[in-house]
Amino acid sequence: MSEVERLWADIGKARALTGWEPEYAGLEGFKTGLRHTVEWFTNPENLKYYKPNLYNL
Repeated sequence: MSEVERLWADIGKARALTGWEPEYAGLEGFKTGLRHTVEWFTNPENLKYYKPNLYNL
């Protein structure tokens, strides 16, 4: 089992400290972000930056 099932993102602290707002929001934002992610991974040039065996935070 993964702890991911128990996480709930909250940008409140980032917003309060920095004024940051997400570029994409809601269902349409999710779809846009997913589309951009798929586009990035389907570009062979980008894959040299992707390290699947390295866990980063």
